[in-house]
Amino acid sequence: MNYSLCDKYGFDEIGRRRRIELFGFQAGDHDLAGLLHAQVITPHGARIIDAFYDYLVTRPETALFLDGGRKVPQLKVTHADYLDTLGIGFDTADYFENRLRAGMAHAHIGLPLSLYLAAYRLLEDLIIDHFPHEGFRESPQKLDLIRFLGRIIKLDMSLAIETYHQLQIQDLIRSVHTLADEKEELSQQVRVDSLTEVASRRHLESVLANEIAMACRRGQPLTVAMADLDHFKRVNDELGHLVGDEVLKEVGRRLEAAVRGCDIVGRYGGEEFLLVLPASSLETGRQVAERVRERIGSAPVQVDAHRIPLTVSLGVAALEDGDTPEALLERADAALYAAKLAGRDRVVAA
Repeated sequence: MNYSLCDKYGFDEIGRRRRIELFGFQAGDHDLAGLLHAQVITPHGARIIDAFYDYLVTRPETALFLDGGRKVPQLKVTHADYLDTLGIGFDTADYFENRLRAGMAHAHIGLPLSLYLAAYRLLEDLIIDHFPHEGFRESPQKLDLIRFLGRIIKLDMSLAIETYHQLQIQDLIRSVHTLADEKEELSQQVRVDSLTEVASRRHLESVLANEIAMACRRGQPLTVAMADLDHFKRVNDELGHLVGDEVLKEVGRRLEAAVRGCDIVGRYGGEEFLLVLPASSLETGRQVAERVRERIGSAPVQVDAHRIPLTVSLGVAALEDGDTPEALLERADAALYAAKLAGRDRVVAA
């Protein structure tokens, strides 16, 4: 038999012996297990199981897990196997492995631990109720057998709970990881423009505020460039928005290919993009903007059978003392407007 759960939970020979000693089992308890089966389990097992499920189906707390009684026939078969082995070879790896698997099965169906423990209590009571009426009830072995039954039921409970808790912990860990992944995905959606896959406007605004604060602390320059595609409305009007979307995607790729690794490219809205250029003077920003202009216009964008020539106008502005993000962007936008008025396809520095 594969003792994977015993290995997992540390129930090798030493681990099993420690658990057996913890529950107070004695050398003669194997004989008591045989007596329990001879006097109670073998002659009355079926009635014990019937009484067990007759009670559970009447309780609203447990009836839910029995699917209105439809699961009872199958569960009775499984429970008969459990009773047939109750206490037999309780110190063996086979016994431990089977009881560990029982806890795993109950955890998978989502049975609350409180109901799980109540069911064990019910089973113990039903077994005691089926002790023989004549002679045995008054025999000296009765107390020994009741004590043994209590020990074996509690041993089974402890082993089942080992896997029960472990699976719950694993489910909790998976839930935490899932929530973390979902949080990261939502954060990614906030940071990235879903169409062009460059930074979103919301992320750009956050980045710009942080870069301005950092530039002020370090006494470094900072430049921004506003870029707007020339006559892009014609693309949407004449070829449709799906073609226009493909053009914007390609523009996003060309923008990222034209800037430095430290620069941030984002879609500011529609066909307008913003470049945040850390540690860049106005002249450096103008040079980056010229490279962007050349890259955008270097070749038509191919979308299906359409070859779409593009040009872009850019306005560049450098950070000045006392600038807010809004003030810096206003100057870049004014420079962009000047580039449009001057004929488009050009860079104007504020």
